[in-house]
Amino acid sequence: MKYKITLGGRGADIWVHRLNEEQHKRLKEVESSLNSMDLDDIAKLIDRDYVDDVDDVFFGVYDNTGDFVIQTFNEKDEMIFDSLSDDDWYFDDETRNEYENYDSVFEGDDPTLFVESYSKGTFFEFELETEEEFDPTKLSPIILEVGERFEMITGLAYNGEELEKEIGDYWGKGYYFHLI
Repeated sequence: MKYKITLGGRGADIWVHRLNEEQHKRLKEVESSLNSMDLDDIAKLIDRDYVDDVDDVFFGVYDNTGDFVIQTFNEKDEMIFDSLSDDDWYFDDETRNEYENYDSVFEGDDPTLFVESYSKGTFFEFELETEEEFDPTKLSPIILEVGERFEMITGLAYNGEELEKEIGDYWGKGYYFHLI
């Protein structure tokens, strides 16, 4: 049987800027007003044309109950599972512990600016082919922690096997700046 699984909700694109001493100093001087500044002005402070002009970009859905929605559709495009239908649904602890998929990047105290482009929508779409009926307890999240600040679901595994993903349709809702 083939299934389509979508992962959406609230999440972000996280743009990571490693800063030199001068850039960090300039941002510290305006830190209290960073979240109300114009994007172009912030880009100038870090010697960039745009705040999204970075090599390191991570995106996903926040790993908080209520922030993500998982929906599964059968071959007839009928929804057979919706994580929102149960207010307390979360990944099965036993499955999650057995197939832990957790990684962390940008740990430490190096001068860094994290630009959080808060977003909503469907972040990822997955295709699952299995001989058995879909069982949501066999789903486990692939979690990425960015800068010890953001825990995001960046993929899904089913029965311990990482599912291939395609990027979905999501859109930005605003920006937040986090200076380390």
